[in-house]
Amino acid sequence: MQTVDLLSYQELVALTKDKVDEALKIVLILVGSGLLIRAVRVLADRLVKLVQDDDPLTTSQREQRAITLAGIFKGVFRIAIVIVSGLTILDILGINTTPLIAGAGVAGLAISFGAQNLIRDFISGFFILMENQYKVGGVIRAAGVSGQVEDMNLRITVLRDLEGVAHFVPNGEIKVVSNLAKEWSRAVVNVGVAYQEDLDRVVSVLNEVGLGLQRDPVFGPSLLEAPQVLGVESFGDSQITVRVMAKTRPLKQWEAARELRKRIKAAFDREGIEIPFPQCVIYSRTGTEEKLPGSDKSQPPAIRFEAAVAS
Repeated sequence: MQTVDLLSYQELVALTKDKVDEALKIVLILVGSGLLIRAVRVLADRLVKLVQDDDPLTTSQREQRAITLAGIFKGVFRIAIVIVSGLTILDILGINTTPLIAGAGVAGLAISFGAQNLIRDFISGFFILMENQYKVGGVIRAAGVSGQVEDMNLRITVLRDLEGVAHFVPNGEIKVVSNLAKEWSRAVVNVGVAYQEDLDRVVSVLNEVGLGLQRDPVFGPSLLEAPQVLGVESFGDSQITVRVMAKTRPLKQWEAARELRKRIKAAFDREGIEIPFPQCVIYSRTGTEEKLPGSDKSQPPAIRFEAAVAS
């Protein structure tokens, strides 16, 4: 009886020791996985800081690409670490992982046939990243929507438009992408002037406005070169359209265009250059009634008014 009890006690001690060892191994794996994920996150963030520049106007390309790649780098390694850790823990618990791996391969093959769109999204996302078509923080038009790239990975691209709406675009749906902030941008402003204005004088005033914008300490650094007056763009019903163009840093074209329009309006008012607008004629029937020719019916006389309507 004592021998049996002694054997049971030794078996219990051995079993407890084994379970404690397994528990310690599992805890070490979990802690190590957490530390490894944190190390990958820190490393990715430091790589982003390495490409940062003190000048905020020159960091849009390198820094945005680094942020994009760092986000994907962290996501891929996080998934890989979790999968490897999970398989290792199952192996410690005595669960044979070989059938799981083989089953996962077969399941992956079956899923691949049924999820061709998903695979297409991943392949398209891979080539988008490899070819550096756009980055987080850029502004693009793709799949019928436009906005700033808020997030992207191998499967989807998240665009945020001016109204604050987030569009989740699968990368496989992006056939043509228009990057509005690739290396540099361009502000294009069309200015309408009256037909009786002297075009040489108009061009001279526009050139002065462009040079003033380039010398401005606030807006000047956003321009890569002085605004150019291209000349007459078209003849309209009531105006001649003159086009002005300015090459700017990425994402600065809208800011430069708004300021350019503001300065052009002020300069034209100062120089007396007319900016035409459409006009319409309004008829009002008032007064005594008059008979229509060849009819017994009568109508009030028509009084003609001319009114200007701004478009």
